[in-house]
Amino acid sequence: MDDTPFWTLDTRLIHGQGEPHLEDGDLVPPVSFSSAFEHPTAERLEEIFAGKQTGYLYSRLQNPTVDRLEKRITAACGGRGALAMASGMSAITLGLLGLLKAGDEIITGRHLFGGTFTLLDKTLPPLGITTRFVEAQTPAQAETVAGPATRLVLLEAIANPALTVPDFAAWRKFCDERGLPLLVDATFLTPVLLDNQIVQADVVFFSTTKFFSGAATTLGGIVVDMGRMNWETRKDPGLADFRKAKEGAYLAKLRRRLMMDIGPALSPMSAFLQLIGMETLPLRLERQCANALAAARHLAAHPKVKSVVYPGLPGHPSHALAAQQFQGRFGSMLAFTLPDKAACFRFLNALKLARRSTNLGDTKTLALHPASTIYGGYWPHELEQVGVSEGMIRFSLGIESPQDILADLDQALEHV
Repeated sequence: MDDTPFWTLDTRLIHGQGEPHLEDGDLVPPVSFSSAFEHPTAERLEEIFAGKQTGYLYSRLQNPTVDRLEKRITAACGGRGALAMASGMSAITLGLLGLLKAGDEIITGRHLFGGTFTLLDKTLPPLGITTRFVEAQTPAQAETVAGPATRLVLLEAIANPALTVPDFAAWRKFCDERGLPLLVDATFLTPVLLDNQIVQADVVFFSTTKFFSGAATTLGGIVVDMGRMNWETRKDPGLADFRKAKEGAYLAKLRRRLMMDIGPALSPMSAFLQLIGMETLPLRLERQCANALAAARHLAAHPKVKSVVYPGLPGHPSHALAAQQFQGRFGSMLAFTLPDKAACFRFLNALKLARRSTNLGDTKTLALHPASTIYGGYWPHELEQVGVSEGMIRFSLGIESPQDILADLDQALEHV
């Protein structure tokens, strides 16, 4: 009988799903800085290289500290396995390349994080991979562009920074009817707000740069195989070479082929800091979500603010859907609109508590003008496509006192 305890999410973020205690009694996991690992015999080394035995070979492929992070996040998500990498963009890039070849097509939402948009719109086309951008709330537009070359659907659980929300039940039906895997960037959700019985993703991405460490200390990203898809029976490009991994063929290809060849390995120290940070993630996110809702309501009533976008506001077009899909919480990100770029800059320069930064998911409240930073250099039609305007401010709520955050907003808005 399996006596592994079934713990709730908050506990799994601290202990995984019954991780063994460290032999020396440490309460904090060690950091393995070794780049390579020895083995007692040549035969053992051969078996590990051939995948017949488990073991550590080289930290570009697997490292004890990174392995602990992968298992901890897998347990938190209820997935099959995971592969951690050096950044969120490396996770999305390898996660896509694991299923694509020249001539294939992706369907995705048109409201995307700038790095993901550039990857799909600029970097992958010269490799022969085409992306069809559609409205992501429902698959209605996707119905008109899906074809024999379509290989997967990629969605952001809450779009960055437009904050649109897909109807995951409708997208799951769309994918099932066509035999397509559903890949979801759930960075804004974290494992805390991700309920995969509702989202029903086959693969989930997180930029662990955000939220996981808590205090903007590390870069990282992770691909989580959620265990819905039997990769052994699929005909996705290159998976046949990894059939011996059976249903784990997808992650085996990512680790043994793409990670080996491209090499975006996660630093063991980054893995350590993210492991420690994960322990307080539910507590931090609860405060951040509450602060975001309070700020959104406050801004919506302010005469100098033209509009506010936050799924937690009843006026958001996906408010009811977000409430149902994300367990009644709406994340720590919001966006609001001021008259123009000059007004945005005056507001940003007047902030005293919130920091001007490109990051998000920090313990500190952060503010950004997306059009002049992440999307700087985009053509007007590209800005419109991703849901960014010259008057938009992206606001990432931290864990400070809500009254101090609101006071900072008020005094900064006096300069608009």
